[in-house]
Amino acid sequence: MNKRAISGLVLSLVGMVVWAYGYFAGGTASLIDWHAHTPWWIADFMTNLESEIGMALMCAGTILMYWPSRR
Repeated sequence: MNKRAISGLVLSLVGMVVWAYGYFAGGTASLIDWHAHTPWWIADFMTNLESEIGMALMCAGTILMYWPSRR
């Protein structure tokens, strides 16, 4: 594995921990009103700001892991 894939994996794991903390613990209000703009099954995963940050970190880590490498 190259360094970018390892850093993406670490970023995804950190994002998952932050998302789980935000999902199971009470936190601050979310930035976006997910219940008004998305279906209920998506909005239930984004309950507060911490869960939004965690989801963004997981997506950024996934992008790093699967971005094509230079040849």
